Parts: sequence; structure tokens; C-alpha cells
Amino acid sequence: MALKKSEQVAQQTDDNHLVDSCIEDSATQNSWHLQSLPEMDSALFNRWVELVELRTGMRIPENRKSFLLSKLSIRMREIKIDGYQAYFELVSDERGGLIEWETLVDRLTVHETRFWRDDSIFQLIQKEYIEKNKLLNKKQLNLQVWSVGCATGEEPYSLALWFEHFCRLNSIENKQGVHATDISLAALATAREGLYPENRLTNLPDGYLNYYFSKIEKDKYRVNDNLKERVCFTKLNLLKMDSFPFSEFDVIVCQNVMIYFDQALRIKILNKFANYLKVGGILILGAGEVLGWNHPKMESLTFQSTLAFRRSCE
Repeated sequence: MALKKSEQVAQQTDDNHLVDSCIEDSATQNSWHLQSLPEMDSALFNRWVELVELRTGMRIPENRKSFLLSKLSIRMREIKIDGYQAYFELVSDERGGLIEWETLVDRLTVHETRFWRDDSIFQLIQKEYIEKNKLLNKKQLNLQVWSVGCATGEEPYSLALWFEHFCRLNSIENKQGVHATDISLAALATAREGLYPENRLTNLPDGYLNYYFSKIEKDKYRVNDNLKERVCFTKLNLLKMDSFPFSEFDVIVCQNVMIYFDQALRIKILNKFANYLKVGGILILGAGEVLGWNHPKMESLTFQSTLAFRRSCE
């Protein structure tokens, strides 16, 4: 039945309110990106860049200014703060603004990843560490692995899964553990829960999904408890790596993390990684992330397209 014009106007008004409400509720899903971002002058932008770099080490270049403004604007709208300066003052307060700062850091770091992203990592670990050290002759595989910048957990769970499967195939008792760290509390909460949409699991080898995961609901799977027990998630800011209480790692995996830092900080972090490895341990990095790094205790490895180094001496 056709509506009268007055009813159509009323209906349109209701629809407009509904649209406004939907936009408000879905701000975190980038709907607000359709709107023009408020401008920020160079002086304030530089203050934001300095604050982020000082606290996290992450460098936001001028060509990523729109990225920063987008993340700030969405969060400001959510908590109803008007103006970049007011928000800056809030998060700069090391006591009153600490919780909000943690939320912002979560927004500024990228968490989108998936299981089994790079199969060559596992091949490298097998060939260059397990087989070179003749660990297949052992009754137990007792390795300690560090997944740096673990985001929502796909990488460390993939590592734990691979080790578990490898040990089963070779009749070795699995004593391996993965230490997984990230700067984002929200990402770590997701990782600890271990619940993932099916599209994050599409790279898994055949049979792994049904063996190591439980289907919880349509298109969602949870990591099985025996796999969860292999991974320990911890918040860590790489600028404060000296507070990390573990060392003597067999393998350190740090991929797609160095892109956040300038060259000087990359070298500083890599030098510390070298000291966290046991002799013979392997550091695996993202292709193209590090150029010109030389360390007296480390030698480069050539394995397919993977960038890696081995600690060669004390």
C-alpha cells in the first residue's frame, strides 16, 4: 500500500536516524573514512609523531599522515572528544590517560594476518636447526621459540601446530614452547581466546583444521586446549626489551615488525635479538625488512626467499 507524502517524510526521517545510528555504531569498521578528516597542522602532527615514537618506537612518516588522522578521528568520535589537541593532552597524561593510550596503540598497529602464512619458515627450522643439530635422534624436542609481534596469535599458534605435527610424525615427545609477545593488549586478548573466523584458516594443510581446532559456530573455530598450552602470550614493548625475562631461544621469528621502526632502531633491536639466542639459534625476519645489518655473533643464512641469521658463537 502506498504511503501518503507526510508518512513518506516521516519514514525518511526515521531512516535517516537509523543511518546515522549505524554510522555511529560502526565507526571502528571504517565507515567514518567516507567523511573528510579534520586537518592537523604540521606542529601538532610532529608532536603526535614524537609521542608515538617515544613510547613505542613506531615511526609515522609524513606520507602516512592520513593513516594517523583516520585512526585518531575514529577514536575521538567514539569517546566524544573534539579536537586533536584535546585528545593529545588526554593520552599524554601518563596516569589518567594510560588506558586510553593502550587503546590507541591497538588502533595504530596492524593485526590482520592468517594461519600458515609462510610455509618456508617451517622448512627452514627443520633443515637449518632440527636436522643440522641432529635433534631427530633425540627422544624429546625441547625447543624454545619466540614469536615477536604476534598480533592476534596466528603465527605462534602456527608454529606450535607445526612442532606438534612434526613430533607426531617422527615419534618424538614434544616439549617445545612458544613465547609470543605484542604491544597491543586487545590483540593479545584475542590470541588468548584462540577463536578465529574460517577465512584466517584457509592456508592450513589438509586435515589440520579438524585435528587441531574445534568448530564453535558457523565459520568460527577455536584452537584446541592442548595447542593453547604450548603458547604463552605476554605484552612487550620492544623499546623495553630488557624487561623480558626469557633468553636462550632456539628460534626467534620477527616478521612484518621492523617496518614500523627507523633504521637506527631496527639495528638496535636486532642486536638485542642476537643476545637472546643460544649459540646455533636462528633469527627469522621478513624479506626486505633489514638491510646492512652485521653482527659479530651472527651469520646470514640463505634459504629460499626467507631472510634469516644464525648465532655462530658466544
